[in-house]
Amino acid sequence: MLVETTTCPGCGVRLERIEGAFDDRSMNVSPECRHLLGQVTGFELQHISLVGRCHQMTVDAYGAQHPGPPTRPIRVAYSLVGLHLALDLGFAGFEVREAHGRVGKPDPTWPGFERPPGLAEATIRDVAEAGVWAASIEGHAVGVQRWAEAVWQWWEGSRAEVESLTRRLLADWLERHGRSV
Repeated sequence: MLVETTTCPGCGVRLERIEGAFDDRSMNVSPECRHLLGQVTGFELQHISLVGRCHQMTVDAYGAQHPGPPTRPIRVAYSLVGLHLALDLGFAGFEVREAHGRVGKPDPTWPGFERPPGLAEATIRDVAEAGVWAASIEGHAVGVQRWAEAVWQWWEGSRAEVESLTRRLLADWLERHGRSV
């Protein structure tokens, strides 16, 4: 029997087609990729140690990996700022969530982040294989970290703009947290 697969337009992951999977028309994702995000985040929410360690990074890596219509540019910008705060500046998930709450609404001065060429070297499938599908809490945490790093590396050409936007929007907050601007 031939298994029908789909390819996510955002991240490129190939997954087996799931009849009736939620078609998230607000993001540049396949229904199967969105379904897998639900499995991964559900696993996180079942294990409290993963919520603080991984959940915000999962949200931000997923948002940054699915740019392009219909994903709203604000989702990509927030996700990139979150990855910068976590991976470059060492902020924990709850701190990144706090920063997101302080960023405010976008305005015309925010850069428009253009999708990088190619694809990131990891996807949400890598996280699922290491975590939920293997029933491994530590594998999940390692998988999220590697995935987020791969997505952030994919955006290498936009890092200066992300860093500048972060400084502009969060200068006071960064100083209060002992980070230079």
